Amino acid sequence: MLEKLEKLNEQAKGTIFEDFVREQVDIYRKQKQKELKKRNIHNKWIDQADALFHLFMEICTDYQAQLEPFVAKAELTDRREEDGVVLFTVTNFTDQTFSLHCADLHTLDDYEKLEDDAFVETLDEEKEEGGVEFYFSRDEAVKTVKHSDIFPRKNPSAAFKKVVDPLILELFKKSFDIESLLAKRDS
Repeated sequence: MLEKLEKLNEQAKGTIFEDFVREQVDIYRKQKQKELKKRNIHNKWIDQADALFHLFMEICTDYQAQLEPFVAKAELTDRREEDGVVLFTVTNFTDQTFSLHCADLHTLDDYEKLEDDAFVETLDEEKEEGGVEFYFSRDEAVKTVKHSDIFPRKNPSAAFKKVVDPLILELFKKSFDIESLLAKRDS
């Protein structure tokens, strides 16, 4: 594309159209650079969150089998497309449900802001990064993890597991009901 734009400039050189063509080429180049920057940041946020979602799902899959003797149901639900979240949900024997949410660090509002050229100009493409946040209740994030906190390490899965383990333990504690568990085993 840059070559084509330079050809336009060359063709207009020495004509009465030279200044106008150069100006239009510059405007067009800047517009395309903004579009590319928006797309790059958008994709970076999504790709980096998805990498962490994938690790979260692997970890939760391992914990599902360990939880099953203590609860009525342990379920992993991928709702990234609808809500930008993966849920690890546990239901105890009294039908109480507790969920650990792993959500995209960037909200829909953040993604919508990428449509605003003035907002995008304030962003440093290199420093922008995606990640996830964890919560039990939507209005109360308990942990935020950026992509760079996990992936430059030799073993990203082990690094992320250290973050997730205490949250899974907290989910287990919330759902644990020894009375209903013992009653279920006696029946």
